[in-house]
Amino acid sequence: MSLFPKGVRYQDGGVASAFNVVDPNAYKPRLLHLKGKRNVRVTQVELKTSSLNEGDVFILDLGLTLFQWNGSEANKYEKFKGLEMITVIKDKERGGKAKTIFLESGKASSEDELFWKTLGGKSGIKSAKEGGSDDDEKKAAGSVELFRISDSTGSLQITSVAKGQLEKKMLDTNDVFLLDTGTEICVWIGKGATKEERSKGMKYGQDYLTEQKRPDWTPLTRVAENAETPVFKSFFRVWEEPKSRTLEEKKAGKPVPRPPEVESLYKQVKQAEEKMVDDGKGKVEVWKIEDLDKKPVDPKIYGHFYAGDSYIVLYSYQNNGKDAWIIYFWQGRDSSTDEKATSALLAVQMDKELGGAPVQVRVVQNKEPNHFLTLFKGKMIVHEGGRASGFKNRNDKDSYDTDGVSLFHIKGTNELNTRGIQVPEKAESLNSGDCFALQTPNTVYVWQGRGANATEKKTAENVGKILQDKRKLVKVDEGKEDAEFWKFLGGKAAYPEFKESAEELKPPRLFHCSSNAGYFHVEEIFNFVQDDLINDDVMILDTFSEVFVWIGHDAMQREKDSALKLALEYVEKAPDGRSKDTPVFKIEQGFEPPTFTCHFPGFDPKKAADFSDPYAKKLSEMKGGSGGASSATSPKASDSKSPARVTAGDIGFADPSKKAYTLAELKAGNPAGVDPQKKELYLSDTEFNATFKMSKAEWEKTPVWKQKETKKKAGLF
Repeated sequence: MSLFPKGVRYQDGGVASAFNVVDPNAYKPRLLHLKGKRNVRVTQVELKTSSLNEGDVFILDLGLTLFQWNGSEANKYEKFKGLEMITVIKDKERGGKAKTIFLESGKASSEDELFWKTLGGKSGIKSAKEGGSDDDEKKAAGSVELFRISDSTGSLQITSVAKGQLEKKMLDTNDVFLLDTGTEICVWIGKGATKEERSKGMKYGQDYLTEQKRPDWTPLTRVAENAETPVFKSFFRVWEEPKSRTLEEKKAGKPVPRPPEVESLYKQVKQAEEKMVDDGKGKVEVWKIEDLDKKPVDPKIYGHFYAGDSYIVLYSYQNNGKDAWIIYFWQGRDSSTDEKATSALLAVQMDKELGGAPVQVRVVQNKEPNHFLTLFKGKMIVHEGGRASGFKNRNDKDSYDTDGVSLFHIKGTNELNTRGIQVPEKAESLNSGDCFALQTPNTVYVWQGRGANATEKKTAENVGKILQDKRKLVKVDEGKEDAEFWKFLGGKAAYPEFKESAEELKPPRLFHCSSNAGYFHVEEIFNFVQDDLINDDVMILDTFSEVFVWIGHDAMQREKDSALKLALEYVEKAPDGRSKDTPVFKIEQGFEPPTFTCHFPGFDPKKAADFSDPYAKKLSEMKGGSGGASSATSPKASDSKSPARVTAGDIGFADPSKKAYTLAELKAGNPAGVDPQKKELYLSDTEFNATFKMSKAEWEKTPVWKQKETKKKAGLF
């Protein structure tokens, strides 16, 4: 699932048979089930009401009428994915002819006779609990169940061991076990299993699939003892044997899911190194997606990408004397949905034109594989902005940085993965550990942090030369900047400074903390970027000299408490020589200090502060662009080009310019209609100046982390 961040969709059918006439206008009704959080999975389920549950989203496809039914407890990721999916079906599979209808469970205004008649009535809808957890690693279609396959009684028999919560000790080395995850069947072979048990295990697995009437695509996997995959282990709440039963367990009479052992977090698991196809010296061709088609990019600007666009990169090379190709389709973080979809479709078309021989690779911004990066020889630059959506009835507009000043963050560990990413042109974006290229109307400054490695310095110079054109190129060492340099960044200001040399700096590590599975668990995120920060959960960032507990806007209280406790214990027991007094910071989403954001390439503060529901936002855009969500010509849902910071007016708060409160009133509580994140703006101009010793205009230019500290002192946080 990690290979498909946008989710995977399973559906019945396939390529039309050569022996049957397929009517493209004949639609067979189907019901799609959307479930998940980090990665929303889409599966086809039985066409009946009992397939529905209040915790998920479902799409009923009736050909020229498409319904999206949102369960009352469905999460916003499922709703947003449903919106994307239903528009893809309408625009790509039905040529824009289908009518889209959105239904909210329990709302009388969302009732539709055709929807319920197709499913056989309204009775039988499952609760959210019956629908199962949305935890990413355990998206099973049904309950997880473990079976034992043993011939200890004289004949080979299969018996159920446990259902739901599993532990490693349930597995016996002398037998074979069958694990049913709902979407996959695993046959675990114990080392001491008999020859018959070993030979018949997979057959029992196949028979089980048939008996349970599982879809033909259901995977059947053989797992050997002591060679279990992380996915297999993830279905066991307690994989390691507990040393002793706790008092809580004794009272409950059964094992209780334990919080993660802090010692396990110190073990750094190395990711397998990417195997390079070649040295990247083959032929490179690049196209940008514009108006639902691909337009050739001038070879002079190969390596330049825009975060608001999608591209196709064709790499041609020789493999054992034969022509070979790799088709990369690169999708910018802010690229619209139609551009992303078009890049994938045109990649398939290009594959066919080349005889079906190429390898197709989807590449997401900031997650580029090394071979892709090496095609641009350390000269890859990602700019902000991009082209508008290809759908003419959208309100999108082209968005490019045209003020003549741009700042690029140069980050990486070697000449393959180092590239430049545009960041806000302000002093707070700098940090001592990296290099930056500042492009101004007459000069390009290559700023070198004292902790930057040699590769970053070399790449920064390359980026500077690319941006130079007729400008003057100036190298600036940290600490030797002139007034002109700071002027273009809005003035000199505090930024993360590191005293350590490049050799002493340790790579940061990010941990994802969540209670979605019903218990608190932690997972390390590798090669992390800002998009890995999930606002429903809590993250722990370890930079060695500091540890941050990042609190997502919608995180649960038990996740906040458990993560903070774990972070303190993590520092206290750290075996790597760090001080026991290493500071642990608790930070809220949207208030990230530069010492935190500097570890995320191209960190976008506007995106971090956008707490809006993506489903509601996109549905509103669709209604605004077409006059109604049910319109057959409603535009395609797409990602915003430039995520905007949520303002008081966006979410129903009173306008601070029209309503003022005294400092005492705001400190006493939160008056009705006041945005709790922006209390200070409800002060009169006079009282604001007296409290913060600056005007509101000056306040807006103050770094967010400094605003936060100042508000705390004033009692407004």
